[in-house]
Amino acid sequence: MFKSILLIGATRVGSFGDYVAQELIKDSTYFSRVGFFVDPSRPADESKRARLRELQAAGFEIVESTNFASPEPYKGFDCVLIFLGNHGLYMQPTIIDAAIKAGVRHFYPSEYGADLTVGENWTQRYYKYKVETREHLTLRATQVADLSWTAYVLGRLTEWSVISHFGFDNKNRKARIYGRSSGRQSLIGAADSAKYLVETLKEPLSDDSKGKQRTYRISGSNPTYAEIFEILERVTGKKYEVTYLDVESAKEEEPQAKRAGDIDAELAASHKLIQGREGTLVPKPWDNDRFPHIHPKGVEEVLREAFATERTRKWFGLE
Repeated sequence: MFKSILLIGATRVGSFGDYVAQELIKDSTYFSRVGFFVDPSRPADESKRARLRELQAAGFEIVESTNFASPEPYKGFDCVLIFLGNHGLYMQPTIIDAAIKAGVRHFYPSEYGADLTVGENWTQRYYKYKVETREHLTLRATQVADLSWTAYVLGRLTEWSVISHFGFDNKNRKARIYGRSSGRQSLIGAADSAKYLVETLKEPLSDDSKGKQRTYRISGSNPTYAEIFEILERVTGKKYEVTYLDVESAKEEEPQAKRAGDIDAELAASHKLIQGREGTLVPKPWDNDRFPHIHPKGVEEVLREAFATERTRKWFGLE
């Protein structure tokens, strides 16, 4: 059972790791030690500084280090949870190796999305470093007998599903979607998903989990694009002009972006293929029933709250 946990990449306000941090602030009595890894050499705006003060006021440790590869910041922790974004995912094997040297024996790698084993996800550019991390954990488990890790599969976070990266122009009420109106995706609100994740931390590892991966599949619903746009129109009171594009045509965008050195465009092109092929659907059975006291909000309720929140409206391109 985990008593001491270290979170990496969880101090950026509005990130999924931040939602997990907020859930821990509500109740962290289960854990004897909760730490947040912070690189003091990286710039911090006032919102991040305020969040760090809030974490410290809640009794959490701020573990400062400029070196992911040093074992020092990981010492004394049972479990490390990684919440790095797309441009930091390549660092995960380095973090894992350093933490293993420090005595850490369980990890939550930075996936928090689609099931990598579904369809063609394993070979998609978007998941390249997540796949490499899983492979690295599998290798290290052959070398470290009591190593284990958790894959937390949620599909997609509802608030992130309607941003420009995925073809939505909320300001002008337009969208360019690779796929069909009947295409589905698994969605759950960020706050609810964070609640479930914290609950998984409280579950003891089974006796046969050593050297293995345990998986939680948690999500809310599987709406179609047609249903999502119906919801958006109710929430905003305005009609969306939606253009559906051939999924396979996105194959041409990825090599073009790679030649141009545009990593974000390269990732976006890859995700168009994933989404258009329903690669973000979470296979059932889901594990929600293991935590019956959590009642996740529906897509419409989450989006209504998001469209009414200044920070989230910025994500949506409305501010």
